[in-house]
Amino acid sequence: MSLQLRPIADSFAREVSGLDLWQDLDGDAGAALRAAFADHPLLVFRRQALSEDELLAFGRALGAPQQYIERGWWSSRPEISVVSNMRNGLGQPIGGLSSKELNWHTDQSYNAAPVTGCFLYAQVVPQDGSRTSWADLYGAYDALPADMQQQLDGAVGIFSYAARTGAVIPGVNGETVLQSYAERIRNTPDVRHALVHTHPVSGRKAIYIDPGTLVGIDGMPPDEAQALFAELLRIATLPGNVYRHDWQVGDLVLWDNAATLHRRDAFADEQNRLLKRMIIDLPAASHILPAAL
Repeated sequence: MSLQLRPIADSFAREVSGLDLWQDLDGDAGAALRAAFADHPLLVFRRQALSEDELLAFGRALGAPQQYIERGWWSSRPEISVVSNMRNGLGQPIGGLSSKELNWHTDQSYNAAPVTGCFLYAQVVPQDGSRTSWADLYGAYDALPADMQQQLDGAVGIFSYAARTGAVIPGVNGETVLQSYAERIRNTPDVRHALVHTHPVSGRKAIYIDPGTLVGIDGMPPDEAQALFAELLRIATLPGNVYRHDWQVGDLVLWDNAATLHRRDAFADEQNRLLKRMIIDLPAASHILPAAL
């Protein structure tokens, strides 16, 4: 059976069937997977049973897996992080991000070369459910009025790690992050990225925003920039532009950070949740790669 794509609930997400991710992805299956991901920034795979070696092989079939900066989240392989509220026998967290709500964001927009690919793989899910949502930034650009598209084309945004802490996880104290907050600030100066990028193959345009990190626009008064950011977020997260995923064990969701936002609903901390996560540098020939200007 060859790879098949099915729209999920009329959203921009596509469910993939006909592909077992534990199989060899070096041949035609891998080529079909990469072509599908180049066309669709969010792919959902159901009923997968994957070891960490197989997760790593899957990431390598798409691009270059990277090590996440928080070493305390690493699993048996540094390219695989644990996202969980669970604890070990000593009462210590076995991963990161706990059970709190995560606001709309995209990963590492505050870096000069942000990560592009990412996936989550569900191994334990709360009894009462757990939901993650994604917004389509291609669809957001298409939905903008023509005058706003013209305003954004060529505009340059200022992205700040210092602003991010506390914006994505409500109520968090920046000094509690696993790596020294002061060190992260020193090592992550503000960067500038274009607010619109064009896909190298399809030619589609996507806005590039990160509500917790985007703090200004070159040449625009701060109050005008903040009003524009609020309107962009409103349009990007309209119900028809959002896919909401209710996790089941064995789900793997793969997304393109350059073309989506994502958020997570809070869940009951007394109910266990464990997902494996990987960040992947994707090839420039088939994906948008934001780069500092």
